[in-house]
Amino acid sequence: MPNNRIISLAVDREGSVWIGTAGGLSRFANKHFSSFRLGDALTNESILSTFEDREGSLWIGTESGGLSLLKDKKFTTYAIKEGLGSDLVKSIYEDRKGNIWIGTNGGGLSLLKDGKLTTYTTVDGLSSNVVLALFGDGEGNLWVGTPDGLNRFRDGKFKVFTSADGLANDFIRSIYADHSGNLWIGTRGGLTRLRGERFNIYTTADGLPNDFVGTIYEDLQDNIWIGTLGGLSKFKDEKFTTYTTRDGLSSDVVISLHEDADSALWIGTSGGGLNRLKQGKFAAYTTRNGLPDDVVYGILEDRQNSLWLSSNKGIFRLNKNELDDFANGTVGSITPVLYGPADGMITRECSGGGHPAGWRSADGRLWFSTIKGVAMIDPEKIKLNDQPPPVAIEQIRVDDESISPAQTIELSPGKSRLDFYYTALSFVAPEKVRFKYKLEGFDSDWVDGGTRRVAYYTNLRPGRYKFRVIASNNDGLWNPAGAAFDLYLKPHFYQTYWFYALCTLILAILVWQLYRFRLKRVESQFAAVLQERNRIAREIHDNLAQEMLGISVQLEVVARTMPASAELAKTHLDRVRILVRHGIAEARRYVWDLRSQALDKNDLPAALSDTARRLTTETAVSANVEVSGTFRPLSPLIEGNLLRIGQEAINNAVRHAQAQTILINLKFDARRVQLSVRDDGKGFDYQESKNGEARHFGLVGMHERAVRMGGSLRVDSHAGEGTEVLVDVPING
Repeated sequence: MPNNRIISLAVDREGSVWIGTAGGLSRFANKHFSSFRLGDALTNESILSTFEDREGSLWIGTESGGLSLLKDKKFTTYAIKEGLGSDLVKSIYEDRKGNIWIGTNGGGLSLLKDGKLTTYTTVDGLSSNVVLALFGDGEGNLWVGTPDGLNRFRDGKFKVFTSADGLANDFIRSIYADHSGNLWIGTRGGLTRLRGERFNIYTTADGLPNDFVGTIYEDLQDNIWIGTLGGLSKFKDEKFTTYTTRDGLSSDVVISLHEDADSALWIGTSGGGLNRLKQGKFAAYTTRNGLPDDVVYGILEDRQNSLWLSSNKGIFRLNKNELDDFANGTVGSITPVLYGPADGMITRECSGGGHPAGWRSADGRLWFSTIKGVAMIDPEKIKLNDQPPPVAIEQIRVDDESISPAQTIELSPGKSRLDFYYTALSFVAPEKVRFKYKLEGFDSDWVDGGTRRVAYYTNLRPGRYKFRVIASNNDGLWNPAGAAFDLYLKPHFYQTYWFYALCTLILAILVWQLYRFRLKRVESQFAAVLQERNRIAREIHDNLAQEMLGISVQLEVVARTMPASAELAKTHLDRVRILVRHGIAEARRYVWDLRSQALDKNDLPAALSDTARRLTTETAVSANVEVSGTFRPLSPLIEGNLLRIGQEAINNAVRHAQAQTILINLKFDARRVQLSVRDDGKGFDYQESKNGEARHFGLVGMHERAVRMGGSLRVDSHAGEGTEVLVDVPING
């Protein structure tokens, strides 16, 4: 214990006893004391009180240092503070004995063994304190790559190899020992293979796409894969096969490689994200698809079928099943789990420029190089936060005016901008709390707000809304209940339903008045036409017909007084008399056609009867008029046109059809009226009459009258079967 003076005691959910003393904090667990002093998340050594919250974090009240928070971390870090040669780590490797070797930038080579760090530098024979590459061979040698040559560490001693010994270049960027006993050394001047004591060099002249070799890997089929600045190469049977962006790679700068149990090769690039080569086809995953970064320094795989990638933006975990689904087109994006300082890392930025930049040790732990030491995590022992965070709505701002949150809020008309501020209470990693929100009545689905804690809405329509927000903790566990409140935005008077109804009513009245105006205008035009027809009829009756009648009378007188001997003159005189009588009859018919006296004093059925009787007088034709349905008054326009159509049809039957019987039927129903004129005459070919050169003007006129009334006219006639003229019009025209 740090001090014998005990001030506070607390027991956590795991049964550990926390002891606050005047000299620091101590934990008693598994019959063992562990102490926390000033600097170990403590601002003062005098511990007055301790409290464990629902997420398992420990709050510590100190005497004069305020409040401290002690929480579990997923990562364990090793930096200069723990004895590392330098914080900037370039490469990591575990040897066959379980020792972790760490190559640093300027601090030499560090060995982590039994929890203690030992560092080797140029003083111990290392060619440079910048260690870029590490790997061990089957003989127990550790090979160390530096900018100043290749180092072999055996029995505590270093031996240096340079270009003078056969290396392609002294700048060693990557090392790999294959199963055949070959050591592959990647330099910035090409690829070197060390077999026994013999060096073989491969460059662009031998098929490499670029001489800078950043990563080397051997797959399950014993193929050697080489990542360069110019693409990815496969070395087999002493030949290189190269893949570039032309073949589907997202970037030609390949800096990390890993093969999984399904023989899929995972390729980390600089600028192109992650690639998968499976069955000869490439699939790319970039920031456009959900990756945090397009630079992938290292790729490791855990025992739970997940890939762990290191990048400038931190370490992130990807589920391989989700990656496969994305490559197959089943899902449209990927959702990585990102780790950073909230999880125990000193910094989220990992480091590149070395090989390997990450390593999975034999016990399943994952080691990553960062710019602030080595970050280690055990995926099988990650303690997940199983407490969904409570959600609260902190503030509502309407047009930059703050409103206190309430269960229901009513806003006056004209409010245009609404800002909803919310939060979630999770102190394990507050920066990793994510939110989704939805304004029911406006949003059709949840809006992913990410880590943002405010939602903006502008120019909402008046009405009732419900704002809901939910949150997830640092491990992605959502609180589906979240927080919510009701919102009622009152409308202006011109946005109310009664105002819309009033506008609709006014519009309907305007349309009705327009219709009435148009109807009156048509009726006045029809009255003017009718007045003009009556005037012409009067003129014909009072002048032309009377003059012809006078001529006829004079001719009659001449015929009576003419001597009997004037037979030839009498013959011509009789012809003139006949022509004059015919002319008088035609003039009277024209007067009838122009002015229908039958409708002046009678309704339409009586007028049709009168017309039929007049046209069949002095003929053998029998005409009958029938009315069916309930008689309804018709407008003068419809009555006049129906009478003219009936007159024309009766006249055609008398003059052309050689009919014996004509049946006129006037049928009324609720909305329409039908006039049918049927005879038993000889009939005719209606289509020929309609389309041929002998087009009947009377039929055209009847059709035009029917259309003018908003109705239709049909003629059914066949040779020897009689004729029926049927006109159907709406009662209101």
